[in-house]
Amino acid sequence: MTKRILIADDDDDALVGLSNLLNGMGHEIALAANGAQAVEVAQQFEPEVVILDLGMPLMDGLAAARALRNLPNGRALLIVALTGWGQPQHHEMTQLAGFDVHLVKPVSADQLGFILSMTQS
Repeated sequence: MTKRILIADDDDDALVGLSNLLNGMGHEIALAANGAQAVEVAQQFEPEVVILDLGMPLMDGLAAARALRNLPNGRALLIVALTGWGQPQHHEMTQLAGFDVHLVKPVSADQLGFILSMTQS
């Protein structure tokens, strides 16, 4: 099932790598370099899934997740943290910010496929 996925990460290599992986799985992809841009792009692209890095400039992933939840379709989004931050307090921070899933980099194609299969289309 094809999904509309927005990926936000300030690391170009991570952004391109994940984009290529998800594109290869047949998904429609939009990219953002930071949290503020992710919120802007989401309003135009209307994704079903948003994958956010946490440590980004201008607006971090936590603030971006809160802003995305406030969009008209924000409650329906599957918001995934994909980060190097894997300590228990980071999981708690993402949960409080409105993330549905917290994944620690690097993530496998199988893990992503499983997460994406949990959304309705």
